[in-house]
Amino acid sequence: MRKFTGRTALAAVLSVAALLAAGCSSDWNNDDDGYYRGSRDKTVFIYLNVSDADGEALPNVTVWVDGTRQGEKSSDEFSELGNQFPRDWRGWEYNWDGGPFFFNVRQCSGSVCDIEVMVSRSGYQSQKTTITFNEWDPDEIYFRQTFVMEPSSDSNAAPVEAPQPAEKTFLR
Repeated sequence: MRKFTGRTALAAVLSVAALLAAGCSSDWNNDDDGYYRGSRDKTVFIYLNVSDADGEALPNVTVWVDGTRQGEKSSDEFSELGNQFPRDWRGWEYNWDGGPFFFNVRQCSGSVCDIEVMVSRSGYQSQKTTITFNEWDPDEIYFRQTFVMEPSSDSNAAPVEAPQPAEKTFLR
């Protein structure tokens, strides 16, 4: 039989204290039905490349995220995504970044969130895209989108879809 010493008791107390201080952190979320659900609280970051037909940064473009006009407009210069992003995203140029945006998947239809992102500027055709995520995605989600805006004299024209869908990634 092993003898219970003061050193053993101290180690046990310190281990319990460390667990209590750190808290119980887990991705496990057991709902009433007993099935695993991913986290429903999502933090979203969005990077946009808004340019004209020649590929030049288009400044002063208004950005709308989920129906809310954002305070910052697009810049007249591009920045590049850095090394914290996946290899194929590094160096990608953007002239608008936004976030964090907070969403709870419970407020979306069928545990899937479809968020519209729209860009508009006087004298140009507005464009939009939809970013999509669900409860199984990690808690932090990053999107990038390219908009190539065309001149337009019709300020009442409905927005057109972006040339390609938004891309999604996660930093792990």
